[in-house]
Amino acid sequence: MDYSQALFEAINDSAVLLDKTGRIIDWNQGAIALFGYHKKEILGKSLNIIYQQHHPFPKIIQEMLPNEKKWSEETRYVRKNGIKGLCKTSISLIHATSTNKASALVTHQIISEYKAIEEELNAKISQYSEKLHEQLELYYTTNATLIKYIYACEQSEKKLRESELRFHLLAENATDVISRHAPDGTYLYISPSCKNQLGYLPEELLNLNWYKFIHYEDIGKLKKVFHRRKANINHQTLTYRIRRKEGDYRWFESNIRHIYDEQPKYVQEIQIASRDVTDRVLDKKARLRGQQLAHVSRLSSMEEMASGMAHEISQPLAAVVNYTQGCVRHLQSHQFDTNQVIEIMKKAVIQAERAGEVIHRLKNFFCKGKLFKTPCKINSIIRETVSFSRTDLNATKTKVDFEFAKDLILISADKIQIQQVLLNLIQNAIDAMQEVPQTKRRIHIQTKSNDSNTIEVTVRDSGPGFPKDMTEKVFEPFFTTKAHGRGMGLAICRSIIEAHGGQFVINPNSNQYSWIRFILPIN
Repeated sequence: MDYSQALFEAINDSAVLLDKTGRIIDWNQGAIALFGYHKKEILGKSLNIIYQQHHPFPKIIQEMLPNEKKWSEETRYVRKNGIKGLCKTSISLIHATSTNKASALVTHQIISEYKAIEEELNAKISQYSEKLHEQLELYYTTNATLIKYIYACEQSEKKLRESELRFHLLAENATDVISRHAPDGTYLYISPSCKNQLGYLPEELLNLNWYKFIHYEDIGKLKKVFHRRKANINHQTLTYRIRRKEGDYRWFESNIRHIYDEQPKYVQEIQIASRDVTDRVLDKKARLRGQQLAHVSRLSSMEEMASGMAHEISQPLAAVVNYTQGCVRHLQSHQFDTNQVIEIMKKAVIQAERAGEVIHRLKNFFCKGKLFKTPCKINSIIRETVSFSRTDLNATKTKVDFEFAKDLILISADKIQIQQVLLNLIQNAIDAMQEVPQTKRRIHIQTKSNDSNTIEVTVRDSGPGFPKDMTEKVFEPFFTTKAHGRGMGLAICRSIIEAHGGQFVINPNSNQYSWIRFILPIN
């Protein structure tokens, strides 16, 4: 067997050699395996024996001779056992010399599986084309709808901008304070009129919480309105107190309107129009309390001041009496330490000077409303104040516990007036614990920094505390639970704290836990 014959036999696919008349002159193993005919059975026969239809192979070979092109076509075949299939038949010219020599090489490639896959793919392509067409139709429809929606949104935004422009023009030129708030009270916008009404520039209030400036007694009713979920009430009018930048409180009347989301109906923001009605409210309150304070109006301003000052200077005068009595006892004993007597007398002088300074400060406070503020350490003020009351504390076997926060920032306050508040609270605590066993008489004073803006002082004792129905009455002039009290102490204490821009709170007795707290701003 020569090299070409070996190569012919080595072809894995079906390979057949034809002469120029289209008859088979050789048949390899691949052809035997594919069609089922042995070489002896097929030699000399027409190649059409294996096809389902007749092919003019002599003519095909003749037509290929001039240009020697390759012929290829999908053909259907029939095996010897009758099984049919599909193959790709390819004819290549070898040479055309003698009639007995091979003129063409015919190869067969089975493509039945490929054809089935191709038909399946074509079916899938057709199916996906239909779906794509449907999706494109849907896309075009959706796109047209989206364009209409975008146009509608643009028109709505245009109207909204025009509305906001009109709102800002109105707010910028209004004398009332116009503001917008988040549901939690945060300022979203405030008109320039806040400078005249509150003392703040708009940029100083933005992103701050409204409740921070509201009087503590009015926060509850404002929160109730802010957290309302009923959309059947468009607006509501409230009167409340708000702290100005200077620290004083003013009465404001606000028309509060809720803006709701469509689905669900939650509050989106709150719009408020406010005006200062302090004069009107004070006149109204004066008329309502006219009968209650009729006897006060009959007193001269000097008598009122003298009553308040007499109450406030009682502690330093009592200290002077105690110090001088101590000196008398030392001198009468004829055995005394001169230096000790001098120290006691110096302390008496300090308390006497303090009484004079209290008179001067209270006169300015009640007559002119002036405060003499200086930078102070609240913990030092408390320790010093407790030392002034040490005689009464020792006499009543009362112990004082301190719970001071460390590294507190300095406050700007009138030291004398803050000490008067503390002295009053300490004396009230001592009086409240007269029926308490001596071993259980304790006063607890705590300081705490709430945030970077305020400092909190809480005073509580082991006495019976305040009943719930008495927490407001104790601030009324001349209301007292003491046999010899004048009913001015706590009212004056609250006035002093509020004049500093702070808050004065009484927590009623609950589970044997009652306290008084005042909060002072740092600045």
